[in-house]
Amino acid sequence: MNWPANSAVNATSFMGKLRAKTGLSTFDLPTEAQWEYACRAGTGTALSSGYNLTSTGSDPRMAEVGRYAYNGGSSWTQNGNTSVGTAKVGSYLPNSWGLYDMHGNVWEWCLDWYGMLSGSVTNPTGVASGSFRLLRGGSFDCYAWNCRSAAREGSNVQSYKYVNMGFRVAAVPFVDTSANVLVADSERDFSSTQGYRGWYYGYRDSSVLNK
Repeated sequence: MNWPANSAVNATSFMGKLRAKTGLSTFDLPTEAQWEYACRAGTGTALSSGYNLTSTGSDPRMAEVGRYAYNGGSSWTQNGNTSVGTAKVGSYLPNSWGLYDMHGNVWEWCLDWYGMLSGSVTNPTGVASGSFRLLRGGSFDCYAWNCRSAAREGSNVQSYKYVNMGFRVAAVPFVDTSANVLVADSERDFSSTQGYRGWYYGYRDSSVLNK
């Protein structure tokens, strides 16, 4: 991954194979700005449900929108089912744009290097370099505070893998000039170690949908 210098990916990586299979070169991880925009869905509160937290640890509002330490997350075992640890998609309320598990469940990788930007920036692509890539959203073993829309973490994507980390695939819209229609964004959430874990918005392009 060469971001932010360019959007090239290794052909043998998950993203490389997905791009080759679908013919869509815009498939990628979201930037941090894109992730937070999608998470908030127009809200300015700690949670995309429109509520702020009343506690940094156990909070009933967090329990409505995602799996975290106080509604089954802390009971995770290697052989547990989806009532503990990571939750089945659709177990909690989506945000107003229909996105599930933006809070809790698994931390989600973003393209950006972990760092701080100075000043006001529109749709930033992150700092130029760093040692860690960004993770957003919190996970099943986190307190409510770590699952806020604004919560961020950094880790070494090359060497650190864990059951509480995953990723959400994003694609920018594009116009099918032959049919003159806008093909919708699509997103999926994958756990780094446990396979498919997330939400699928869908294509309007049936030739891609059936692959």
